[in-house]
Amino acid sequence: MSRVTWSTDWQPPAFLALNFNPNDEVLCGAAGAWKAANVGFFQEQQNYITADYVLAYLRAILPSNITQPDDFTLLHWYNDYIVKDLDETTRMPSLGSLLGKLSDFPLESCAADVCKSLNWVGDPDVSGRGMLITYYIAAGLVTIYGCALAISNSSIFKQQYPASSKRAWLLSGFEESVSAFLDATLVFAASMLAAACFRLAQAFFQQSGASSGHWMIYASIGSIYMSTFSSLLPLLLQLMASDVRRHWLRIFLWTIILFLNIANEVLFDCFFARVRVYQLRDLIEEIWLSYCNPTALFAHGITPTLRLAQILLILNAVFYVTYRACRGKTGDTKGWMKLKAFWRRAKPYVRFLNATICCLLMWSMLGLFNYYRDLVNNAAGKDNQNSDWTFGQVLAIATWVPVLVEFATVLKYGPEEGLGKKISRKYAVVSNSTTVLSEKEMQYLRVETGPSTADRI
Repeated sequence: MSRVTWSTDWQPPAFLALNFNPNDEVLCGAAGAWKAANVGFFQEQQNYITADYVLAYLRAILPSNITQPDDFTLLHWYNDYIVKDLDETTRMPSLGSLLGKLSDFPLESCAADVCKSLNWVGDPDVSGRGMLITYYIAAGLVTIYGCALAISNSSIFKQQYPASSKRAWLLSGFEESVSAFLDATLVFAASMLAAACFRLAQAFFQQSGASSGHWMIYASIGSIYMSTFSSLLPLLLQLMASDVRRHWLRIFLWTIILFLNIANEVLFDCFFARVRVYQLRDLIEEIWLSYCNPTALFAHGITPTLRLAQILLILNAVFYVTYRACRGKTGDTKGWMKLKAFWRRAKPYVRFLNATICCLLMWSMLGLFNYYRDLVNNAAGKDNQNSDWTFGQVLAIATWVPVLVEFATVLKYGPEEGLGKKISRKYAVVSNSTTVLSEKEMQYLRVETGPSTADRI
């Protein structure tokens, strides 16, 4: 930029004398705030930018060995000379101009400060502290239940510890309360998936442009990722609690979970296809994705684990449908009999391997999301609202309280009396000593009616 003759005693320094040191924290802070304000200026179609950002940036680039001008002189330099150095054809800063340097320096050398000053808002409904606590409680309970059920089903444990031992008494609490826990995880997963479906549909049908708000990119990533994570909770319980009765409501919930997962993936892919087309219309999200978002973790951690979880859910669904279709068929051929005998021997090992993969994937997704969330919080400013508490988060934590209450009730009163307190006095829960039962018998054998047993509750 050529030197300008002023009517005051102050003269702007030469271009090469200006301070553009990327290690200057004061300069980077002022440059980041100015760049973020300019992005908001163009994004929201505002009529002006606050003078404080301009003054702070200009004072930061001035050499320390010159006389510091007053605010009016700096604003005069900025408004009447710097911002007017534009290419007449493109209306962009001229090549080698001070305006071009002012615009490029923040993103080239101080991107972290730009990220902290962006008017970027997180998603407390998925990433809030309360939701994170809910995820960890759910994953921890599912893991504890899975380990307890694996131990109680092992032949070694049954041989070494009789039913009257304290260890067997403790494990019976897990066995008899797992049914309620499975129902709770199914409802939780279906609710998470339905909320994610609504969020993704809202993002997909969002109109482009400043008046419609910013693209819901971070919210969409968190929604599909953690809703898929929630689907692994009932899957792990279902694999370990193989003797839990199946009824139409659980089958219906599993069907809903499967279809919602498919719908969410379709909406997620279509939404990002639109983002790639219209990304230039949302400068804040474009800068966030390019300079602030942990892209490497998203590409090499979030996306692969999401795909693995989806594949695991689909494989289990296909296997269950195939198994139910072939279960009632009879065959007299030797090959069919050998296949049934082989499956009978391999079934426990396949289930254990399936459950182990599910558990490892569940904790991997939770750990990666927690790390991803921390990186986002560190990159964004303090007012990003990503970790805020909301009313719904408290309700989400309360989801698991009835499970703990039922577990404690079964431990205190025993399975028969503890479960009997959940039904009316017309019925009583009795112990089942039958080992081989049909599905029809399994539905009603443990419930016995009659006045002779009502007094036992």
